[in-house]
Amino acid sequence: MIQTVQGLNLESEISKVKISLNGNNIEDITQLLDTVSSLHPIFINEYSLSPSLLVISSKLPFLWRESGDILQELSRQEITLEKAKELIINILINKRIKSMSTISLLQSCIKKNIEITPAIIESANINTGKEEIDKSTNRYITLGCGRGSHITCSAASTKDAYIAERIQRDKWATNLFLQRLQIPLPKWDLLPNKSYIEKVWDNYEKPVVIKPTGLTAGKGVTVGIDSIQKAKDAFDFAKAAIGTRVRRSWQEKIMIQEQVQGEDYRLLVINGKLQIATKRIPAFIIGDGIKTVEELIKQENLDPRRNTINPAHIIKPIKIDKPLMDCLKEQNLTLESIPPKELKVYVRKVASMSQGGITQDFTDSVSKEIKNMVETIAISMHAFTLGVDVMCKDISKPLTKDNGAILEVNTMPEVYLNMYPILGTQREYVADIYIEELLKENNCRRFVVIGQTKNDIPTLLRKKRIIKEDENVGELIDDRYLINGIETNRNLTRWRATEAIKCNAYLDVIILHYRNWKEAQQYGLGFDHINSLYITKELTYDKENMKIIKKYKRRKLIDKIKILK
Repeated sequence: MIQTVQGLNLESEISKVKISLNGNNIEDITQLLDTVSSLHPIFINEYSLSPSLLVISSKLPFLWRESGDILQELSRQEITLEKAKELIINILINKRIKSMSTISLLQSCIKKNIEITPAIIESANINTGKEEIDKSTNRYITLGCGRGSHITCSAASTKDAYIAERIQRDKWATNLFLQRLQIPLPKWDLLPNKSYIEKVWDNYEKPVVIKPTGLTAGKGVTVGIDSIQKAKDAFDFAKAAIGTRVRRSWQEKIMIQEQVQGEDYRLLVINGKLQIATKRIPAFIIGDGIKTVEELIKQENLDPRRNTINPAHIIKPIKIDKPLMDCLKEQNLTLESIPPKELKVYVRKVASMSQGGITQDFTDSVSKEIKNMVETIAISMHAFTLGVDVMCKDISKPLTKDNGAILEVNTMPEVYLNMYPILGTQREYVADIYIEELLKENNCRRFVVIGQTKNDIPTLLRKKRIIKEDENVGELIDDRYLINGIETNRNLTRWRATEAIKCNAYLDVIILHYRNWKEAQQYGLGFDHINSLYITKELTYDKENMKIIKKYKRRKLIDKIKILK
């Protein structure tokens, strides 16, 4: 048995997943759950464990419903603890949640009692190791419920225009768009082939950058190019990064661009307003006069903030690869070199966070001119969330030929890199701003009815003018799903039906019906926050349950309690 008790319930304020056990491996289950709890508090609120039953309280019950089979197998010692960790942490949590950006947004929703529901449920059992669990669609999460709710994937959402995503994914299209807005850009060209480099080489001030137009995270990018041979090598490097697998045309292009001098900044715009500016610093190590470069890199990667097994990591590990080796070579260093004490050695030329770089907050230093420019870009692209990459010498001054330019934009920025800089002010509050702006039109009302009544509740509430005539109403009655009184589906599992109705953005009002207190106890009241709870008069004599309900009202988890006669 794996039972989901959703939302406010008669046992606690938080959803519960109850998993029956028929093994005696309590110790390993305890260790696994404690490990998950240590990753971040959003995953588990609390748990209780006996030889026959595991009860997990969490605002993310879907994680534990999907982990139920694995925990049962672990209790019977049919799989090892390490295998269970791999399946639940490395596969399920990392693929469902993926990044600290998602964690920050979910944490904000939890604080505000905003509904969190998987927008898509993959039916494949994760224990099979099937590739399906790795699909990005598993990361789609509905925040809020009913009309005005939105689907998110990290910081991208259904509030971002599809056209904005198409423009930003292709650096060629991005540059054309920015030119159309008359935003100053560094000189650039497409390179249809390697020989074309010789044709345009003399048109550029050196050094230059060569990069693929359709890749992210600094893949295939070479900077500091000051000779034709280096340019041709960079073209080959970009081509290799693109790879041989079938790609769309926009993913196959390679461009050359004048290298803008200065520092690398990511400016985060949410709903047309600049919220954070962060300087991105290339990965580096600091010598101690004893350890080699390779040993210092390994030591740096031991920082728990670089542990990508934990979805709450905020910086990436430093990988030893060709660009790193090339960077060392230009400094007359190797992996075996021993840097003097306190010497800072950069091991990357590109200030990419995915390649081990760190961040520093510069929000309070941005000039009005740059602020206006990045807000213009975001609004004109119709991007709700936009990361704008700026290279400049001084972020407090306007962009000029001598002071830098816009490099590119990203509609799916890893916002935690901005919110949690390694240096400077933490900006965690921006997650709250994001959620408030995203869901400012989420006004769907959540009603719960406990008890049987002769009255049709939507009709009754329309007569009382609680529901307007033109509002769309969704109901769950027993195993039936109704929209505006018309049956949509039946014979439904309660948790599936409850999650389905919360994801339905057509609805202005959602009503969940329960025959009696026993049903309410079995399934939970469905919502983390209820606008109106209706109880038939005969059920109000149950003092124990009424005491629980009134407690939730005092805690402002239920706005109104009304008696149905």
